[in-house]
Amino acid sequence: MSRIEVARILEAALKRVSGREDLASMIDATILSPTATESDVERLVEEAANEGYACVVTTPLHVVSVARRAEGLGVNLCSVVGFPLGSHPLEAKLAEARAALEAGASELDLVPALWRGVGYVEEEVKAVVEVAREAGARVKVIVEAQLWDDERLRGLVEAAARAGAWMVKTSTGVYTKGGDPYTVSRLYRVAEPYGLHVKASGGIRTGLDALLAVGAGASRVGTSTPGKVLATLSLGGPGL
Repeated sequence: MSRIEVARILEAALKRVSGREDLASMIDATILSPTATESDVERLVEEAANEGYACVVTTPLHVVSVARRAEGLGVNLCSVVGFPLGSHPLEAKLAEARAALEAGASELDLVPALWRGVGYVEEEVKAVVEVAREAGARVKVIVEAQLWDDERLRGLVEAAARAGAWMVKTSTGVYTKGGDPYTVSRLYRVAEPYGLHVKASGGIRTGLDALLAVGAGASRVGTSTPGKVLATLSLGGPGL
């Protein structure tokens, strides 16, 4: 992106983010490391309560283990489903979703079987959305935007919209780093006409990364380093 484009994106971000609290409220604080313990997740839940993050994103098993603590602190929990490849059978994804929802998750980050085609993705998302709606929860659909040409990406977004998803997410952050402003803006242009929100995820490590994602159209920003993102937030400083 050119310097002019970056400046335009930052200007758009600063219309939405006036301070630390604004950005914190857009952060999905993520803990999906295979080494993460229950204590690690509990600490992030406590951090989320103190900072006002939108939610804590973790695995179904961790959601079950920390749900009572999160509820006591007023922290929203989000569970991944089908993470990270999306190649679980639908029955397994529905079991993951139900376990997390029964424990108290209010959001699900779903990885569909993207390689199986748009029709299958729509059916799969619809099934998970129906389970989520019964629990009063919402679904974000991970589309790995960097992997597809414009036609395929639009088809996936349309499928998510028809199936009743609330948000589309750029990537898992495992195989592609979809938090860059180009990828976010590309997904936003496709998703916005369908009323879908956009979550940026993958490679967001600093306040500047987060601002660029928000300026490019993200309503949520997923990061495994939320404290660093807030600590490095600079509004109107050098380079901004």
